[in-house]
Amino acid sequence: MRKIISSKFFRGTAILGVLVTGFFAFASPSQKATEEPAYITVELDRGSIKRSVATSGTVQPLVRVEVGSQLSGQLIEVLADFNTEVRQGDLLARIDPDTFRSRVEEAEAQLKISRAGLAVARANQRRAQANLTQRRSDLARFEPLLEYDAISEIEVDAAQAQFDTAVADYQSSEAQVENALALVSQREASLRQAQVDLQRTDIRAPINGVVILRNVDVGQTVAASLQAPVLFEIAQDLSKIQIEADVNEADIGSVKEGNEVTFSVDAYPNREFNGVVRQVRLAPKEESNIISYTVIVNADNPQKILYPGMTASVEIITGQRDDVLRVANSVLRFKPDNAEAGASGGRSQGAGGGADRMAELQEQLGLSEEQSREIRQKMRDLFANRSQGGPSGGGNPRDAMSKIFRTVLDEEQWEKYQALQNDRQEYTRGTLWTLDASGNPDAVPVRLGISDASHTEVVSDDLEAGSVVIQRQGRS
Repeated sequence: MRKIISSKFFRGTAILGVLVTGFFAFASPSQKATEEPAYITVELDRGSIKRSVATSGTVQPLVRVEVGSQLSGQLIEVLADFNTEVRQGDLLARIDPDTFRSRVEEAEAQLKISRAGLAVARANQRRAQANLTQRRSDLARFEPLLEYDAISEIEVDAAQAQFDTAVADYQSSEAQVENALALVSQREASLRQAQVDLQRTDIRAPINGVVILRNVDVGQTVAASLQAPVLFEIAQDLSKIQIEADVNEADIGSVKEGNEVTFSVDAYPNREFNGVVRQVRLAPKEESNIISYTVIVNADNPQKILYPGMTASVEIITGQRDDVLRVANSVLRFKPDNAEAGASGGRSQGAGGGADRMAELQEQLGLSEEQSREIRQKMRDLFANRSQGGPSGGGNPRDAMSKIFRTVLDEEQWEKYQALQNDRQEYTRGTLWTLDASGNPDAVPVRLGISDASHTEVVSDDLEAGSVVIQRQGRS
C-alpha cells in the first residue's frame, strides 16, 4: 500500500512540473516583450547649463615687493618681523651708519675747501679786471701823444704789450672761476651722494602691506654686490588676492577676460570663493610636451583667510545659459542601425530655413524694407554665381555673406550682426531621434549649443520641452 501511494505521488508531481514549465515557457516571451521596449526614451526639459574649465593655481598677493639693500654693512636694528603690518616709509631695519656718516662729513669739508677756492678765484678775477681797466686807459692816453711826437713808439708799444697781458690775465681768471664753480658743483654732488647713502642705511617699507618674509637678523652683515640681497618681502593689501592658474591649450580658447570663476582651497573644503578672470597671458608654458597658458584670476579676500601660496581648485565659467531647451548628453550618442534610412525624415536642418533666418535677422538688426530687399538680392546673385562656378564660386560662404551685410548695414547694425554671428558660432549641427507613428526612429536635425557634464543646449523649431527623444536601443 505504501509503494502504491508513493508511486502516484511522484507521477502527480512530475505532471505538475511539466504544466508549470509549459506555463512559464508560454508566458515568458510575452512578459519579456513587455518588460523593455525596443527603444528607451527620455524627455527634453528646460533649465540652466554651465560650461566650465577646471584647473588649479596658486594664491598670490596682487603686489609683492622684495625689499633689499643697496649698501653693504652690519645690521644694528631689525624692527619688522613676519606678519608685521607696515605703512609706506616705516622703518624696517637699520645698517650701521657710522661709516656713511663719516663720508658725509668728509664731503662737507671738501665742499668748504672748494667754495674757498671759488672765493679766491673770484678775487683774482676782480684784480685782473682792475688791471685790465688801467692798461686800457694808459694805452688810450699814449696813442694821441704819438701823433704830436710827444712820446716815443717804444713807450706806446710797451703800453700795448701791458694791455694785451692784462687781457690774457683776465681771461685766465675767468677760466679759474669757472673751474672753481665746477669743483664746487662736483663737491656738492659728492655730498648729496654721501647723504643719500646715509639715508639708505635706514631700510624702509616701499608700500603699505604685510611682511610675509624676513631673511635677516640683528648683527648680520649685508653684502650688496651686482644684485641687492633680499631682506624682506612685503605683500600689499591681502584683502585682495590673485590666482595664477595654468589652462591647457585645448581649453584656453574659451577663456576670456571677465569670465566668472569659483574656487576652493584645502584649508576651507566646504567653502566656495568667487573671482573673475583679469588676464590671459599670451606667453606659452611647455612641460612634458604639454602647452598651457597662465590665467590671472582676481578675487576679494576681505577676511584675509586666503594666504599666499595656497593651492586653489579653480573652475572658470566659460559659458552659461538659463532657461534653455536641453537634452541629456547620452542621447547625443544614440544612432539607430538604419540611421541612413531614418535620417531622411523630410525635416529641414536646424531651426528654420533661410527665409526664417532672414526674418529673424530683420527683427534683431532692425532692418528696413529697403535693406532687406538689397540683402536678399545680393544673396540671390551670390548663390547664382556660385552655382555657375563664377568668381565667387569658392571661398567660405559665411565670409561672403558677411561681406554682403557689411555693405548694407550701418555701424550700429554691423556691431549687432557681428555679436550675433559670434554667438551663433558656438552652435554646431546635430541630430536627435524621435519615434514616428509606426514606432520607428525619425531624425530631427537640431543645433547644439554649450554643454556641461550632464546636458547640452538644443535649438530646434520641431522640439520643445516634453518632447520625447530616443536615448538608447532596448534589449531584444
